[in-house]
Amino acid sequence: MRNAAELAFLKTIQLGSIRAAARALGQDPSGVSRRITQLEQRLGAHLVDRSGGKTSVTEQGRLYYERLKVIIEQWDALEAEVSGEVLHPSGMLRVTASIDFGQEFVTDWLLEFRASYPQVDFDLVLSGGYLDLSQNVIDVAIRVGRLPDSSLIARKLASVPRVLVASPKYLERVGVPQTPDDLSDHEFVFFSSRNRTEKLFLQDDSGKTFEVARSGGVAVNAVRSAVKAVQAGQGIHSGPLWAFADLIDNEEVTVVLPSYKQNAAPLYAVRQPAVIVPARISEFVEFIANKAAGVNGLISSR
Repeated sequence: MRNAAELAFLKTIQLGSIRAAARALGQDPSGVSRRITQLEQRLGAHLVDRSGGKTSVTEQGRLYYERLKVIIEQWDALEAEVSGEVLHPSGMLRVTASIDFGQEFVTDWLLEFRASYPQVDFDLVLSGGYLDLSQNVIDVAIRVGRLPDSSLIARKLASVPRVLVASPKYLERVGVPQTPDDLSDHEFVFFSSRNRTEKLFLQDDSGKTFEVARSGGVAVNAVRSAVKAVQAGQGIHSGPLWAFADLIDNEEVTVVLPSYKQNAAPLYAVRQPAVIVPARISEFVEFIANKAAGVNGLISSR
């Protein structure tokens, strides 16, 4: 079995503090601190600086952590291979996604996946932002949009088309834009306050790109809430087609500047690097890639 002291040290460095490591391990902080002290005494090396109520790794501790992490990963890979997890999906699968996309798609995908692989249990964690995979012990994150640079492994699954929409009553009150330049006279429903300072890019049929500056309007950080704001006549919104397709078909919202297109948002499955990837993870990623490609125009193929 792995030594409790090594595990306490690893978790402390991964999560940034003894308190966070204790929460992850289900132990008291004093117990985690004591195990690290025992490890330092056994090695004759100072691994962690706990002065001033803060936890920081020393140079010796960093070296020990990097080498120990590789050994633990190889250990995990060996156990997965021997137990059959590499070939046959089983065990706990922890997945995270945004609240709206998770409710619309990922929940059903996971339920279908488990119907095919009943030996897999799953935890679906829906969040308003990106969760740290290591701190939250996440196997797969489903993420929409541009990814920040990181050491994580990302597979592009598909693209999510975007559409410019407004309610008929808003357009009746303010007027229907005929060109991208007309948008400067309109209010917007933003997905976040940060979008107020971000330009909107539209392309015509010839491929010419138009930049649109935006500022006025309301901001809500959830897709379903943005839909309600659009329906309430609060302004024009640039959002995912899947959230508005039924409303467009029912003429409850109107596509604005339909001859102009926006770049689709990429859809990714993201995981942590691993020596050997358990079958529950690799098979799930393959499964949702096929599911995403088959959602009728709401999510387009890669």
